[in-house]
Amino acid sequence: MKRVRLGLLALMLLFPTWAQAAVTDEFDVSNGVTYTEIVEEGTVPQSVRVMEIDTTDPYTKVQAGVPDPLNKLVQTSKQALAASEEGHEVIGAINGSFFNREPMPLYFVAIDNYLVNGGMIETSKDEFVSEKIAFSINKEGKGQIDSYSTTFTYAHNGTTGTMAGHNGQRYPNTTMVYTPNFSSGVTTTNPYGYEVIVSGAGDPSLQFGGTLTGKVTGFRPYGQTAGAVIPKDGFVLSAHGTETEALRSMKIGDTVSVSVDVDEKWKGADFMIGSGPLLVKDGKVALTMNPNSPKARERAPRTAVAIDQTGEKVAFITVDGRQPGYSTGMSLSEFAAYIRSLGYDRALNMDGGGSTTMLAREPGDFTATIQNKPSDPWGERPVSTFLMAITTAPKGVPTTINASLSSDAPLAVGETVGVNIHSIMDEYGNPVKVENVTITSDLGTVSGTTFTAARSGSGFISVKKGNAEVKLPITVQAQPESRASVLDSFEGVSWSVPSVSTFYYDGSRSLKVDGTVRPVQPIALSSSPSFVSLRVYGQADGAEIIGTFLDAKGTAHQASFGSVTWNGWKNVRVPVQAGWTKLSALSSSKPGVYVDSLKAVYGTSYKEELFRDVPVDFRAERDIVSLVDRAVVSGFPNGTFGPQQTLTRVQAAIMLQRAMKLPTDGVKDPGFSDVPKTYAFYGSIAAVTQAGIMFGRTDGTFDAQAKLTRAEMAAVLARALKLPEANRNYFPDNNAGTFAYSSVNALAASGITQGFPDGTFRPGEPIKRADFSIFLNRGLEKTN
Repeated sequence: MKRVRLGLLALMLLFPTWAQAAVTDEFDVSNGVTYTEIVEEGTVPQSVRVMEIDTTDPYTKVQAGVPDPLNKLVQTSKQALAASEEGHEVIGAINGSFFNREPMPLYFVAIDNYLVNGGMIETSKDEFVSEKIAFSINKEGKGQIDSYSTTFTYAHNGTTGTMAGHNGQRYPNTTMVYTPNFSSGVTTTNPYGYEVIVSGAGDPSLQFGGTLTGKVTGFRPYGQTAGAVIPKDGFVLSAHGTETEALRSMKIGDTVSVSVDVDEKWKGADFMIGSGPLLVKDGKVALTMNPNSPKARERAPRTAVAIDQTGEKVAFITVDGRQPGYSTGMSLSEFAAYIRSLGYDRALNMDGGGSTTMLAREPGDFTATIQNKPSDPWGERPVSTFLMAITTAPKGVPTTINASLSSDAPLAVGETVGVNIHSIMDEYGNPVKVENVTITSDLGTVSGTTFTAARSGSGFISVKKGNAEVKLPITVQAQPESRASVLDSFEGVSWSVPSVSTFYYDGSRSLKVDGTVRPVQPIALSSSPSFVSLRVYGQADGAEIIGTFLDAKGTAHQASFGSVTWNGWKNVRVPVQAGWTKLSALSSSKPGVYVDSLKAVYGTSYKEELFRDVPVDFRAERDIVSLVDRAVVSGFPNGTFGPQQTLTRVQAAIMLQRAMKLPTDGVKDPGFSDVPKTYAFYGSIAAVTQAGIMFGRTDGTFDAQAKLTRAEMAAVLARALKLPEANRNYFPDNNAGTFAYSSVNALAASGITQGFPDGTFRPGEPIKRADFSIFLNRGLEKTN
């Protein structure tokens, strides 16, 4: 909206504390209505919304509405929904003028040349409405904000009297007329007056220039506490003080008529909404209220309606408030200056505070929804009157599609991206249902709203409905010869059994395979992978893992991932035969096998990392792989190996027992005070002790969690591998006479260790899990 954009510089000059003005949201509500949100992020933050309505658009109208019945408060959004119907759709709205506790509109309301509520005028300039000012769409179809005058008269026996108004508060020495839509149908005046009840007038609606005529059917005398019941086909004349004498002359059966009229410039208007104060007139701030009064000075949420100089542009404007850090709100002087800075010629204040509400129909939506943040903690406040933007446009053909991709990043062959269709609009700015949309691309295939890349290159994904089309740029990069693509990480509910968090390699869950499990939908193997791989957590129990694959005809083929000869996690794979298109099941010959990280592998040189912290180029990777294959090491349940962690004595005992294939059943109790028979790794400790590979401490303990030193590592490996003694000293820090002197030299003589680059062995340092794996695997290979 150009008017708002051009106003931003003026705002910065007028309000230096709002010097960071920015349009944060802007869209076409329809061909004749635009919506703009402006955020002021200075020391006094403000959130402003402007809806501009073009009254020259043949299908766009501005209308006013009231609740039915009138003596009821209803939220703006609910009133808008109730007023919307096919061919008369509410696409934007704001709350209208003030209301009282009856509850009734407090000020003047007229719709279609009929008076809804005559309201009242305040006597003090400290109040919002002390002058008769209204907003309307006049008989020329243009917005009008101006003063108005009305005449209320009654006639009886040839005598004419003047009334102060209609359905408003009765003041001293005045006469007021009340019609059935007032309050609950009962006058709420005090008992210090006189009231005449008139029935038989037919439709009691008061039309400008018209007359209601009925007969007197009753009275409410002076001093009666209960109010007079207003006839559904009539009215009540209520007088006080000097005005009561004329009413006392009326008798039962007398004919009485009432008339109301408005000055010429308002006749034929679609509606009139009285409110105040006037904020802007002739492009200048023109408050018809004391700007220093408490109500005017308070920074609060505000609502206003404005027009340009021609009256052809009508604007609904709100500013939120009473929400520190988000929007402070404005005083009436600030609000008037702000609206003037946007370029509008006239503006009239509506009810504010918790009543401030703006609705707009967002692109693609079929109903208008709340755009601002009402200040009441419970949300939107019920109100009396409201103003709405209407479209009467017919339903047309699709002309515009707003769509985007879930990611702008280039794709690899086999990768997918989602197509998000935000809205489809016709030539009148009406939303069109997002259905029967065609999505195509020369670079791949589309299933639903998911594009799968099949060929490399640059091109488009076409989103089309009827003649409406948008082309979304897409780049598909050529893939390296070898790669892997995740088919399932088992984090969601997509298999015949739920995933579990007992063990996992990737994410936080895996799939437990007891017998046969199936995906909810067979998993597609796009772009003909060379292998399908799995992470399998096993217990070296020989369980065989079988995959069931489907070809294009749906014929099932089974292939083995191998038997579990390892402990912990290991990556296994099965070759994909030509024509296999989907994976439909996984099976295990024994229960208790966990699988994770199902992948499609392309090319023959792709290599999967051994553990999450053991990359393929890690210095000990080959040795750790060998020990995994021998079921000597297993890593941890979370998919890590901890290569830089120091090795504990119990971990060494477990690895040596497995490497030497020492039985753990029927072993002699070593008698360690800290290793009871109930200890999880009692069998491994007892086995290596019985074999003379490891020994306990002098205090009778095994000290299972103590760190294993490099000297101790040399001694236990030399014993386990039965290495011949070597008396030549290979390292300057391997001192003769120490317990491991000969063992260290034996490892060096056998080519199992070369020490550090500086020529030392560092026997007193704790050994890391990666280094122990290297030494143990080399020893096993050399002594096999």
